[in-house]
Amino acid sequence: MIKLFSGMHDTYEDECLFLNALPERQREDLAGNADLSIQTRKEKLSKLKAILLEHEDAFIKALHSDLGRPAIEAYSSEIAVLLNEIDTTCKHLTKWTRPHRSLHIKLGYVEYIKRMRQPFGSVLILGSWNYPLQLSVMPAIAAIAGGNRCVIKPSEYAPATGELLKDVINGAFPPEQMTVVTGGAETASFLTSSPFDLIFFTGSGETGKVVAEQAAKQLTPVILELGGKNPCVIDETGFSKEAIREIVWGKFLNAGQTCIAPDTLFVHQSKYEQTLSAISETLTAFYGEQPEMSTDYSRICHDAHFQRVVNFIGQGDVSHGGTYDRSNLFIAPTVLTNPKPGSSILQDEIFGPVLPVVPYTDLQTLLSSGSIQRDALTGYLFSKNKHHIRLFKEHMKSATISINQVIHHAAHPHVAFGGVGRSGYGAYHGKAGYLAFTYHKTDYQAYHYFHAQDKFPPYSERNLKVLKKLRKWLL
Repeated sequence: MIKLFSGMHDTYEDECLFLNALPERQREDLAGNADLSIQTRKEKLSKLKAILLEHEDAFIKALHSDLGRPAIEAYSSEIAVLLNEIDTTCKHLTKWTRPHRSLHIKLGYVEYIKRMRQPFGSVLILGSWNYPLQLSVMPAIAAIAGGNRCVIKPSEYAPATGELLKDVINGAFPPEQMTVVTGGAETASFLTSSPFDLIFFTGSGETGKVVAEQAAKQLTPVILELGGKNPCVIDETGFSKEAIREIVWGKFLNAGQTCIAPDTLFVHQSKYEQTLSAISETLTAFYGEQPEMSTDYSRICHDAHFQRVVNFIGQGDVSHGGTYDRSNLFIAPTVLTNPKPGSSILQDEIFGPVLPVVPYTDLQTLLSSGSIQRDALTGYLFSKNKHHIRLFKEHMKSATISINQVIHHAAHPHVAFGGVGRSGYGAYHGKAGYLAFTYHKTDYQAYHYFHAQDKFPPYSERNLKVLKKLRKWLL
C-alpha cells in the first residue's frame, strides 16, 4: 500500500477519509462561526506572523537544508516578504472589505444596491519547491484575509521546510481553519480531485494544466501561477556596471530557481563584449573563483531538475562557469554564448543558473523576430531611451513590466503578482490577493412607489415606443 500522506492518522484509509471530508468540515466551520469579522481575520494573521517570528531561525535552517540557501537570501526572499505582506494586509483590510452602496431612482421604483466580497469557503493551496515557505504561506495570507479556510500542500521537493511548516501551522490552528498536508504527486492529485471551492497552484505549466483539468471536472475555479522565459534586454543606452550587477543578482539568486529571474539576456551588439566581460567580473566578485566553496550560492533542489539544467549547458559556448557536481547538486553560475538555433534552451524556461547572452542589432527587429515570449511572467528592459521603453511595453503582454530593475516588483505588497497566457492567470499580493480569494456578492433591493404597467404582456407598439423614450429610467 502506497502511503500518500504524512501521518496525521493511523492508517492510509483514515487519512484519505479525513482529507476527503476536510473541505466540507471547513465550510461547516465557516458557516457555523461568526468569524467573518475583520478583527478575527486580523487576529489569525497576527498569529501567523508570530509563528514566522518564533520559528525564524528554524525556517532559515530548513531552507538551507532544502536549497543550500544563504541566511540573508532565505530571510529576505521568504520570511521578510511574508511579514511585510501580513503588515500591509492588516493595515488595509478594513478598507478593502468595506461594502460599496449605491441608490438609483427608476421610473416607478428605487434601487438599493450593496456590493461586497465573500469568501469562497475551503481553498486548496499547492506550493512550489523553489520558494517553499513563501509560496505556501503568501496565498494563505490572502485566503485568511478573505475569510476562507485553507489546506496547504507544500512541495515534496523541499521536505525540511514542508515538515516544519506542517508542525508549526498544525500545532497552532485547528484543521477546520487551516492545515498543512505533506506528500508527493499522488497526494496533490488526491487533493485536486477533492471538493474544494478554489485551488491556488504555483508551479510549472505542464503541472498547471493537469491541476486545471482535474479542477474542471468539478467546476472548481483555479488560480495558476506559472513561469515563462522572462526576457531581459539591454539596449545601447542601458549598459552600466550597476545594471549588470542587478541582472546577475536577479538571475543567480537561489541558483536561478526563481520564476521571475531573467531567463535570457538580449544585448545590443555595441555593448555585447562589454556585457560579457562585466558579467564574468560580477560573478567572480559575488561568488569567487570557486563558487562551489561560496556560502552565498544556493544549490539545485533535486536530481531530476539538476539533470535538466545540466543538459542546457551543452547547447552553446561556455563563456563563464560550466562546471557542475551531482554529488552536492552544484551547478556553477554559467554564461552561454552562441546558443544553438532551435535548441531547448531557446524554447524552454531555464529555471537554473545558466544565462544565454544573445546579441541583437535593432530592438524593433528583435521584438518582431519571435525570440521573446510576449506572455512571459515578466519582462525586463534596461534603457534610457523613451522610444525603446514604449516599444517594449507595447510589445509585451506580461502582467508586469520592469524597467531598469529586476525581481524587486515581486516583493512589493502593492504590486499585483500574476501571469497571463502561458504564464498563468489570476494575481495576488496585497489587495489583489484579497480580491483573488473572494467573490463579488450583490444585495439588491427595490422599493416601488408605483408599478409601470407597460412592461407586462400583452405588448403593443406603444410599449416599444415608451421603452425607447424612457429606457434609462426603466432599465
